[in-house]
Amino acid sequence: MLLSRFTYWPSARTWRTALIAVFAVSLYLGSSQPACAYYIGPSYLQISGVDGGAVHPEFRGWLRAESNYWTERPELHEIRGISGRFNGLKFTGPRAPSSGPSMLAVAVDKANPGLAELMMRCRSGEKIAEVTYAESADMARHPQEHGPRPKDVPSYYQYRLKDVRLTCPVVEDAPEQAFALHFDAIEWINFAPQVQPREISSQPARLAPAPRSGTSRAFVVSWFAPVSDSNEDQCPVMNKKPDQQDYYALMPPERAEAQRAALEPKGGADTRVLPYRGPDEMNVTMLPGIVADPGLAEPQVSAVRGFNLDGHDGIGDFPKTTRPHRNYVSADGESGIDNQLFAVQGCIAGWRRDGFLPMIGNELRRAGGLSILVEISGIDDERNDDEVAVSLYYSLDPMRRDGTSKIILPDFTFRTSDSSEYSQSFARFSGKIVDGVISTDPLDRIYLHEGPATTWSMRQARMRLRIEEDGRLKALLGGYRDWREYLAYAFFRSSDYENTIGYNSPGLYNAVKRAADGLKDPLTGEYRGISGAYEIEGVPAFIPQLQKQARAAR
Repeated sequence: MLLSRFTYWPSARTWRTALIAVFAVSLYLGSSQPACAYYIGPSYLQISGVDGGAVHPEFRGWLRAESNYWTERPELHEIRGISGRFNGLKFTGPRAPSSGPSMLAVAVDKANPGLAELMMRCRSGEKIAEVTYAESADMARHPQEHGPRPKDVPSYYQYRLKDVRLTCPVVEDAPEQAFALHFDAIEWINFAPQVQPREISSQPARLAPAPRSGTSRAFVVSWFAPVSDSNEDQCPVMNKKPDQQDYYALMPPERAEAQRAALEPKGGADTRVLPYRGPDEMNVTMLPGIVADPGLAEPQVSAVRGFNLDGHDGIGDFPKTTRPHRNYVSADGESGIDNQLFAVQGCIAGWRRDGFLPMIGNELRRAGGLSILVEISGIDDERNDDEVAVSLYYSLDPMRRDGTSKIILPDFTFRTSDSSEYSQSFARFSGKIVDGVISTDPLDRIYLHEGPATTWSMRQARMRLRIEEDGRLKALLGGYRDWREYLAYAFFRSSDYENTIGYNSPGLYNAVKRAADGLKDPLTGEYRGISGAYEIEGVPAFIPQLQKQARAAR
């Protein structure tokens, strides 16, 4: 099912029906197993005689894997919060098998110092008596959950895999090597199986005091989306979803013939089987580095909206904490604009302004989902003011629309949520106004609730805002996103999302890793952050006076 754009704007009821139907199909396409266990990010294996050179303090010398999944055909993450309210203050425990035999699939970078020894073990065919494995509790968590990790949950779950047989299908041009660890038994070392996600709690954010003088202006966000459009002809070539040939490319001829005979009468390979186009039919949306990089088409432009996040204008050496990358120029001539997320998403149809994801996300918000509020306070002079505050709040009060459902009506009152699920993520920037443009200082980290069940973080976040002559708000929010967290959402529903949004998972994975330009890890030297910017539009709104006063003092 490809829903990259609509030629008309349906009613709210039609949208709700269509959205629920889309996600119901996504849910149906998964298998019936209750467990799901996979993530992109580091995990670690300890194997006697194999020095993997890992630098993590707890797993020094272990072999690091770049992605993983449990079982031959892992269940996808279930979708939460689409057809009703969902409290994301939950923590899903490990989803590894509670007993064996079973299988763990991992991908190891081909530059890993322990790879040669591990390949020798694999090719020998001998069983390994014991492998200790550690996976991140935070990254193994369901991506629609948020809030702090409980104190009794370790940072890494650890397991002992017994009597392990390795298989290691080779793809010469792939950047990573696939391994399947077929084990006879598994022992949980530092945690116990947890059948259901556990409810957790959090505290409201502690906001800096707002300026005491001046007036305030409030807005409800009517549009929120990544900056993915610079001009209409920015993409000589658009990225494509995987096709039938991709599915059969690495299969032995006999297997490919059998699969064609089974699948073609039903329309060919669909999103249930397309992920399994890796060597030995391993899942390339969960181990996207195990096949050759198909590449990713990028926009051909020089002027892009965003921020100079690293303070570098593109001339001379880059800061030591920044990976050298292409800088853009803003429309008003500012150089050094860092927006690598634009380079990744700008030629993917489903991420363009009229694409599937911005339209569906904003329609869910407009149709009664979570409302995002922006308040600018401490305004003594709307043209020039050296001290203002910009606050982000969340409200469960729905937006009001006109009869066409396109236009959000202004001047309605929105109560800020008292639920810690959302108040933990309230944020307040300090800023100033110069020639009518509000710019803020950066905050180390903020959490964005893009919808009732979509929450992600941004580091070194900052905003630029302007109140238009008609009273509406235009703004940009920029900073660095953790690229692994970003991919957790992009690969959330495997080939369902490849097909709907319009990309090839291995191409996107490699492009995002290359594009990561900030948040340098002091231990590994790797860059965990990708620069990006989000466009915001809002209409005038009101926040109850008592709530404004209470929030201002926090």
